[in-house]
Amino acid sequence: DPVPVANVGSSLSSASYFIIITMLIPLSSLQQHPSNSRRRNDVTSRMTKIVTYKRSLLITITILGIIHYYRSSPQYNNNNITGQSRHNTESKQSETSSYLYPPQESHPYVFDYNPNDHDFRKSNSPKVIEFYDPKCGACQAFKYNYIEVAKKIMEQRPNAQFFGVSCAVYKSVCDEFDVKRFPKILAFPKSNDDGSINKDDGIEVPKGTGTIYFVAARLMKALRTKEEIEMDRVDSSKFAVGT
Repeated sequence: DPVPVANVGSSLSSASYFIIITMLIPLSSLQQHPSNSRRRNDVTSRMTKIVTYKRSLLITITILGIIHYYRSSPQYNNNNITGQSRHNTESKQSETSSYLYPPQESHPYVFDYNPNDHDFRKSNSPKVIEFYDPKCGACQAFKYNYIEVAKKIMEQRPNAQFFGVSCAVYKSVCDEFDVKRFPKILAFPKSNDDGSINKDDGIEVPKGTGTIYFVAARLMKALRTKEEIEMDRVDSSKFAVGT
């Protein structure tokens, strides 16, 4: 606990007076003229004890003075304030540590699944869902690439939506989609009329090395509708005939 300034000051003053008085004691009074070696040894021992005591007392007062100076300095007070702020920050971070894409992060590309606000079951748009564990190192490393992938795809498919599902929070949802490893990425090119999706319609897209270009290319291919797949097939056949 912090030492009260008044107590420290009084302690310092009392100790300082004691040192001064002690040091004024004439050492000559201890230097008696012994008549034998035993008395000389006694005097030497007494002098050694007094010197040792003075040194110990001086060190103690010096330490007290340093503590008093540090506790009364603005830096000490600032450190206390900083420590409280850090504690508050860590408390807030612990609240969002279960998510990789919390709503506090202002990016309009990826949203963490929330049955109230961001429910992928209520969207008729083509969607990509990443199932992750917030403590998974590969998921953490892929986070910003996933955001960039979403940004890149939405430039070509503005109606596409990207979600993240924290399996630490919504374990039942992850179990529903047979998530056994992290991250697992599923693409759903279409939804039912009510926005719901069929688990079997999901196309799993491998993350691979997580490179933005290749993940985006694989997802673009997975998000194609049946009509687009047929058109691509026809175009490919025309190209083959032309060659």
